[in-house]
Amino acid sequence: MIWVEILSRHRDVAGRFRLDAAEISIGRGYDNHVIVDDPYVAVRHVRIFRDGEGQLVAEDLGSANGMYLDRSRSRKQQLVLDGIKPIRIGQTLLRVREAGHAVEPERLAGSERGALPIVAAIALGAVLLALNAMMVWFAQTSEAHLSDYLVPTLTMIGVVTAWVGVWALLARLFSGRSHFVRHLLIAEAGLVAFWIYSEFAQVASFALTWTAVFTYGYVASWIVLAAICFLHLREVGRTHLLAKGLVVGLLLVVAIAVQTLQRSEAFANSGRPNVTHVVLPPSLRLVPLRDERAFLDDVAKLKGELDAARTEARGTGVER
Repeated sequence: MIWVEILSRHRDVAGRFRLDAAEISIGRGYDNHVIVDDPYVAVRHVRIFRDGEGQLVAEDLGSANGMYLDRSRSRKQQLVLDGIKPIRIGQTLLRVREAGHAVEPERLAGSERGALPIVAAIALGAVLLALNAMMVWFAQTSEAHLSDYLVPTLTMIGVVTAWVGVWALLARLFSGRSHFVRHLLIAEAGLVAFWIYSEFAQVASFALTWTAVFTYGYVASWIVLAAICFLHLREVGRTHLLAKGLVVGLLLVVAIAVQTLQRSEAFANSGRPNVTHVVLPPSLRLVPLRDERAFLDDVAKLKGELDAARTEARGTGVER
């Protein structure tokens, strides 16, 4: 007994045929055992038979477009079929298996395995709402009002819902399932990562004078956004992950390069570096402040270096 499966572009089974013949033919003609509705497939394109060792073999019957193994670009006249990798004829993917082919064990039903992602999404959502309320509370300089907390919360919920909805719709269109909870988890985890880095950059730039983590914070933001988009794309479809990663990586490099150029030009025009706008308590500063004497010593050292450079320039006849 032989089973022939026609696969979709997402490699899901679009059609399955059970055949009891010792040898079968596949093509566009009506005299075939399996008829493939593909204009790039020959009238009689492939025959499937068993070799002397009992293995299933696919043979090209002289078609114009040939036969290929999976994504290979090397045309094959004959192929030994393993039941795992499909063969490609025209624009159609075929998978041929025997009745005794081993299948994967059954998956857990959604009611049994779906609780954990939902609980995680609710927990992350509660954390984000709490962080949002806390930041509003820290920024309060006057009497608190309900709208001060309600408007940012509703705004965040609306933006996240719209973002997740778009990705869930794309997943529904391209893979047949929306995976809404998974997309929600990805978006929430990304927002938490944004918040963690933002707070770390604020504290580190003040407490340890690590100005680079704040100055180049946009690089980390772009990296987090790229990771979020790649994870969303993976949920939309698990195929061509390498190509998706390369596209996301290329767009990441372009975005960072463009913003770096803009910031360098802005700095050249204004001469003002980026500074944090959040005032932190002095007790958080871990690096001791430099006193007036150390500052004046640095100025004197710089003046000495400039004087030495001018003296050297005069000796060589070069004006500076």
